[in-house]
Amino acid sequence: MLDLNKYEIWFVTGSQHLYGDDALNQVKEDSEKIAKALDASDQIPVKVVFKSLLTRPEEIQQLAEEANTAENCGA
Repeated sequence: MLDLNKYEIWFVTGSQHLYGDDALNQVKEDSEKIAKALDASDQIPVKVVFKSLLTRPEEIQQLAEEANTAENCGA
């Protein structure tokens, strides 16, 4: 049987810089709260980790590459 305890779901939020720093900081804070609430849920059998707020294509590519090589992200 697959041991789900060793895996993570990465919670990632995307936005645009045009909203400004205040809005982006609020989005990041809200996303962190959502990830923590999901992680605390007994309904989700893996760890939920807030990874980042992404606003640029190169950030998205870097995170995708990180996820592809992470042993605990995916099955």
